[in-house]
Amino acid sequence: MRNRSWVCVVWFVFLVTLAAAAQTFPKVELAGGYSYINFHPNVPQLTSQNLNGGGGAFVYNITDWLGVRADFMGYTFGSGWNRKLQELGYLGSTSGNLFTYQFGPQIKKHAGKLQPFGETLYGVAHSNGYAAVLRAKGDGTYQLKSGGSNNNAFAMEIGGGLDIVLSRTVQVRPVEVDYQLTRFGFKNFSANQNNFKYFAGINFTLGGK
Repeated sequence: MRNRSWVCVVWFVFLVTLAAAAQTFPKVELAGGYSYINFHPNVPQLTSQNLNGGGGAFVYNITDWLGVRADFMGYTFGSGWNRKLQELGYLGSTSGNLFTYQFGPQIKKHAGKLQPFGETLYGVAHSNGYAAVLRAKGDGTYQLKSGGSNNNAFAMEIGGGLDIVLSRTVQVRPVEVDYQLTRFGFKNFSANQNNFKYFAGINFTLGGK
């Protein structure tokens, strides 16, 4: 009987320890803010474009260092986009945009004032404006038309950043820097667009504490 009591005590202490450990990291993180991409079209004579936008990310933490992340961003091409296309002989105009929808693992240090993290994400990029350029070039007409079968492309992101803890539920994210790959193409033309991405904003930590 006494041995059974000791076993119960040991199990109780063990479960309490596990529960306490499980509470040392947030179960959910929600980030939102501004984002910038230096987009490289990889089309002859069409130079890189600075895209401004923003979006957010959702992370569900499985352990105190590993989480699953969903990342959604949107950007617009500046007025210089159509001006440059017209200089190169393209006819008409098209609205420039770029959206990315990506998912994958995130690792993060959930302790201390400074909490660095890194992620590898995979998903889809969507752009009416850029697809119109590829279609015009691929057809040889140089006539810009919105739409086409290549609005969507493979996307991949690798990088990381830093969160600074302000309170139990609020963190500021001054920097997140990523390599953002997209792979748009049309007909016989297909290329990687090797892009630079920057994000800054606020990260909210919820649950588990």
